[in-house]
This record gives sequence, structure tokens and C-alpha cells, in this order.
Amino acid sequence: MKMDDKQFEKRMELLKKSYDRLEPQLDPEAVFAQIEIENAEQPEQDNPSVQKPPSKWQKPAVWFVSIASMLLVSVLVSSYVIQQPENLGSEEKALKEDEKKTEEKDWAERLTKKYNSKKDQIRRELSVSIDELNAFQFIKNADSMLEFFTKNNLRLQESDEQYLKYAEETVLNELMTPRRALETIENRNNLIYDESFNVYLTYEKSVIELEEFYSGLLEPFEPLLRKSANINKYPELKVIIDAANAQFMELRKDENGSFYFKADPINGEFRSAAINNLHPDIFGYFEYLEKGYLLLADDLRYTREETARSLKIIERSLLADNNPDSTAYKVLRETFENTWLVLLKGSPKYPAYNGKLHMDHLNFLQDVADGKYGELMKETAVTILNELKKSNDSTTLTKLSSYDIWTIILQTREETTGLINDSDFIIVDINEQEMMQIEAVYKQYKKSDAETFINELRPLNIVSLYLYAKTIGDKSLEKSLALPNVTLDASLLGNVKNLEVVSQLGEYEGSYPMVAIRIKSEQQNIYGRQFLVKFSKNKQGYYRISGIID
Repeated sequence: MKMDDKQFEKRMELLKKSYDRLEPQLDPEAVFAQIEIENAEQPEQDNPSVQKPPSKWQKPAVWFVSIASMLLVSVLVSSYVIQQPENLGSEEKALKEDEKKTEEKDWAERLTKKYNSKKDQIRRELSVSIDELNAFQFIKNADSMLEFFTKNNLRLQESDEQYLKYAEETVLNELMTPRRALETIENRNNLIYDESFNVYLTYEKSVIELEEFYSGLLEPFEPLLRKSANINKYPELKVIIDAANAQFMELRKDENGSFYFKADPINGEFRSAAINNLHPDIFGYFEYLEKGYLLLADDLRYTREETARSLKIIERSLLADNNPDSTAYKVLRETFENTWLVLLKGSPKYPAYNGKLHMDHLNFLQDVADGKYGELMKETAVTILNELKKSNDSTTLTKLSSYDIWTIILQTREETTGLINDSDFIIVDINEQEMMQIEAVYKQYKKSDAETFINELRPLNIVSLYLYAKTIGDKSLEKSLALPNVTLDASLLGNVKNLEVVSQLGEYEGSYPMVAIRIKSEQQNIYGRQFLVKFSKNKQGYYRISGIID
């Protein structure tokens, strides 16, 4: 193991100090000097036969001392040489540890400096005080992220350059305003859907909180705003409005005459040009964020046509999003289902019937059937119109539920994406063991009171028993498992002769239970790909099959 000059000098100094502690008589240089002097004096003596007492330096002890002195030097040197690697290794380890701590500290200080600089830029961008800035939840989240990487998680970094780069980007990207979120894509064209969704999530982090903040600042200025006063004469109000406008926010007035801010980066007065770089299928999320709830109690918040146009934009996102188990998707989907139900059935503002069908509602249904407001509800509107022409009444419209609209979304997603999201279903594989279990359930049913036994079954068990009844030709059981007076489409599942053609059953446990029947891939050209079994409660409150769709 090699030493640098500094380490070598330290070792030699230690050796010298050890050597200096020896008694003077053990000085080897003095010993050899004395021997040379006495050897020089010896030839001058006249009588070589006369023996003088030997000099003290000629005694064996002298040689012993000399040898001992030399051995001591050898031992010290050899000890130094032997112990050098171990001691040096320990010192190098300590030195590296100190260097690592210094590097970590320097990195943390550099990142904190960058973070604080960007944070101050955001403070000035938003025209807020430092206390107001620190009160925002999105800033608190960013502060926590900085602390996590510079303190709590610092020891995990191990000077990994890639990790340090990732940590720095993560921390600085957490400091974001709506404007900055869209500025990140100013020079990026044709983003794919997933990239666009990430931009939306970054935008959404702060926009709602900032809307509420700036809207709250308007309260003292309400009288001035109602008078349409020139805001240039009121510097404080102008600062608020300018700061909000910079985040794509427009000044609006609600139905009660109160003023508020709402961001609209797509169609608003202060919209961003960068928005065009996003994938258009993402706009449904921005639309919902800008509009909020489309319903107010059981009525529409906006006009019927405006609401339908918003749903058309939302429809694209519902069909394109590959993550339908996310909270954001489910909120969007429920908004779509519930709002379309009110639009089609009518509302207090826009009633469908008043003794007879309103002509303006009939015209609206025709627009839906023509595809003016999207593709998902076209077929339903066509069916309703055909029924109205025949009898001036529509069973489809009367029985329509948000559940039906949800199944339409699922069916269409099946056609466009090739799958229904498994996370919404409890999946059971139909293998030999499961088929034996289904047969055992059937035998138990035959031994029990039929109605009581069926009432205790889950929807998935009802479907498996229904399939088994079809394979053995038990028409009585098929009828018992369906709602009274419901005629199931005989063409669906009519050719299923045994359970071996089924690959999976999946039960959805939402507000409206449903079971998916999936056919094995090698049998799909004969039976079809998948069926959805709908359920409703009978008069006694127990689930029965109410419909089968492919």
C-alpha cells in the first residue's frame, strides 16, 4: 500500500521520537566511535605481552547493547512496515468518510440554494408575501420533499450521480405553478397521452388552491367590482388581478353576484399557446377542472348545450385513458354517467315531459342521435327516438340508469383498448376445480328451497349457476335466476354447451353489480369475446339477472 508524503513524514517522526527515548549509553554511534578510538590507541603500547584490563567498551555487554540498539531500530522499522497497511487503511476509510460527508453537505447546500432561489421567484410571480407563500399546501409539500432528499434520505445516495440528478429534478419540479407546468412543454410537440396526463397532474397540484386564494382576496373589493370601476385606479386590486391572470385565471361572477377566479388554459382569455402541444384526449380532465361539477342537486349548473359539449370533451378522455382504476378517472366517469342521465331524462330547467314530450327535448335527443355530442350516447338516443315514434313513450328512457351508461363505456373501451380493467373486478378462473365447485353448488341447490337458496348467492355465483343450467338444459333454474317478466336475449350464450369454453368470470362490486363472462381465446370466433351480465333487485330486494349484453 502506497503512502503520500504527509503520511510518510508522520511515520518517520513517530520513529524518531521512539528512538530518542533510549538511554544515552545505548546510542550506537557513540559506541562505535569509542571502539575506533581504543583501536587506534592499542598499537602505541610498548609491551604487547602485558595484558590490560579490557575496556568497558570491549566487554560483551557493550556488544550486547550495540546489538540491542540495532535490533530496536529494526523492530521499530519492521513494526512500522508491517502495521502500515492496517493503519493506513483505517485512516483512508476515515478520510473517505469525511470527504463523503463534505460532498453530501455541499450537494445539499447547493440544492437548497437552488430551491430557495426558485421559491423566491415563485413568490414574486404570485405577488404574495413569504408567509402567504409558505401557507400554500403545494409549497409545504415541496418543502417536505426537499427535507426528505437533503436530510432524511441523504445517506442512501452513496454519491450516485444519477440518483443525485434524479433527486434534484424531483425536488425542483415539486415547486410548480400552473403557468410553469405548461411552460415545461413550450418546446415539446406532439406529446403522447401519458406524457400529457403527467403535465395535467403537475398543473392540477396548485391551480385549485390558487383559485381559492385569489378569489378570497377579492372580497374587500366586491363593491368596486360591482360598479365596474377602473382597476388601474386601485393598485392593490390590480396586483391581485394581474397575478391571477398570469396563471390563466379569468375574473367571473356567479349566480349570486359574487366574483371569483377560474383558470381556463384551453379556451380562456389568458389561455396558453403551449396547451396545443398536449394530446387532445387529455382535455377532458382540464374541462372538468375548469367546469367543476356539472350538476347542482338534480339539475344542470350550465345550459343543456354547454353541458353536452363538456361531456363530449370528457368522453374522449374516458375512452383514451389507460388507467381507469385511478381516482381521477373514476370521478370523471361518474360525472359523465350522472350528467348524461339527467340530460336524457330531463331536469327541472329542461323537462322532458309535461304531459307530453317537449319538442325542444326531442330536438336535443335528435342532436345526440346525430353524434353532435359524442359517440357513446348515439345508439341510446336512436333507440329512444324509435320507441317514441312508435308509441310516444320509451321504455329505454324510463328504465335508463347511470349503470347502463357505465356499461356502454365498458363496451366501447373493450372495442377501443382491447380490455376491461381487471382492478374493478374480482376475477375467478374457470378451471377444473372451479367447475367441480359449480357442480357442487348446483347439487346443493337441488336439495334446498330454490328461492331461499338463490337469495343467498352472490352475483358471481348466480352467473356461474346460470351458465351451468344452460349447459345441462335446466330451463326452470334459468328462469329462477332472472328477474320476472325479463326476456334475456336468446342469441347470447345460447350456444354455450359446457363451461370449458369460459376462461374467467369477473364480478364488479360497485353500486350496480355486474359480472363479466370471458370466453377462451380459441373459442371466441364461435361464441364471441365477452359478455356482461347486468343485475337488478327484485321486489324482495334480492339480486336477479336483468340483462346480458355482448
